[in-house]
Formats: sequence, structure tokens, C-alpha cells
Amino acid sequence: MSEIVVACAQQRITKDVEVNKSKALSLLKRAVQVNADLAILPEASNTGLHSENFLNVETAEDELNPVLRFSRGKDTLIVTGVVERDEELYNSVCLIYDGEIIGKYRKILPFPLTDEREHFTPGKELRVFDTPVGKIGVLVCYEIRFPELARELMKKGAEILAVPAEFPAVRIEHWRVLIRARAIENQFYVAAVNCVDEKGIYNGHSAIVDPYGKVLNEAGNLQELVFSKIDLSEVERARRNYPFLDDLKFIDSIK
Repeated sequence: MSEIVVACAQQRITKDVEVNKSKALSLLKRAVQVNADLAILPEASNTGLHSENFLNVETAEDELNPVLRFSRGKDTLIVTGVVERDEELYNSVCLIYDGEIIGKYRKILPFPLTDEREHFTPGKELRVFDTPVGKIGVLVCYEIRFPELARELMKKGAEILAVPAEFPAVRIEHWRVLIRARAIENQFYVAAVNCVDEKGIYNGHSAIVDPYGKVLNEAGNLQELVFSKIDLSEVERARRNYPFLDDLKFIDSIK
């Protein structure tokens, strides 16, 4: 599959877990209506980063049960942030296809300026997932600040970098620059999905960026679905026409 439709489901996160799950499902239904091959929800789409919600968190399968049931029989790959408990508490991202979790990434770098490090056990592995819609790498929110992580995913073969996030409005210009920078320097697609909330602490600007750094579609500051058709063969074409990544071998040899 070369041409696919990517949908960014910019969800409004509240302190009410059931409301969050309902909003996530509503956005996914809209993604299926526009024939999205890939639909991405924000970080912690079930609980938000509201620590009072963490006490009752269950397994990823339990937390995502409505999404798993919805995805059965559909050709849409869903990437969703989820706070899950597996003995420890993790800030995770699950890849869901046809009713099953086919991949999972656990956020390696909890954000240092809030209480994330008090609650979440860090993940330990960067992975690229070979999915029905292409090779997808995942970073979560704060991790987009680290070019080393995105570069490692590029080296592992990522064609798309999915970035579920809860990135605050006060630093939203950082977000907009960083997601384009990660696309440009690695010559792959970036689909970055932020959330919004009632108080304007989070103000969206989810976006789909091509391997040249062009923003193909960008959301505003309300709950909405934005989508774009992308051509994964453009990743190889960009790297062939602009073979900048070939010079990494010289950089890697410098001590």
C-alpha cells in the first residue's frame, strides 16, 4: 500500500474518563467515514494526564475495549495513547487493527516539569511497527524534542512518525517547529496529534507533515478531525532526490 489516508483525531480531553472514551470513539467513527487507513488519537486519550484518574486504570485491553470492539472488521489502523496498568503504570501508545492490539510503545521520557515521573514507569524500547499501512515509529509528546529518538526510528526503517501528545498552548510554537524539523531531518512523514481542553491549556494544532517539511493539513484549537492522503513512496523519492542522510556515515565516524 503506497497511498493512504491519515487522520489526526484531535480529541478534547476532560477529567471524565467515560466522556473521553466516548469522544475518542466518535472521532474514530468519523475517521472511518472519510476512509482513513490510519487514525491517530492523542496521548492518554482515556484518562488525560489527570493523576486522580490513574488509581482506577486497568490493562490496555480493558481501557481500550470500546475501541477494540469498534475496530473489528475495519481496515483502519488505530494508534492511540492510553494510560495502562501492567503491574506498573505506563503512559503507552497502542496500535490496533481489526479488534486486536498489534503493537505497543511505552513512553521512555516522562515530562520533567509535571508529576509524570512520579506516576509512570518509563518504557525501555524504541520500535518501528510493520503494519498493514506501512512502517510506523512512535514518540509521545515531550519526546519530539529529542532528534536522537526520531533519528533512531528513521534508521530502524520508519516511514511515518506518529506523535500522540498533550502539548500545552504556552509552547505550541515549539510543537509546530519541532514536528516539521523531525520530518525534514529524517525525510519521513510525521503525523502529530495534540489534544484540546475546555480551559485552553491545550490548543491542538495537530498536523500531518510530508518528508520535505510541508504541512499537508493542520487543525485549529477545537476538537476536530483533519486528514490528508499521503504517498509512502515519497519517502524513498525524497531520500533519493536529496540524499542528505547518506552523509550520516561521516558524522557517525566522528569521535
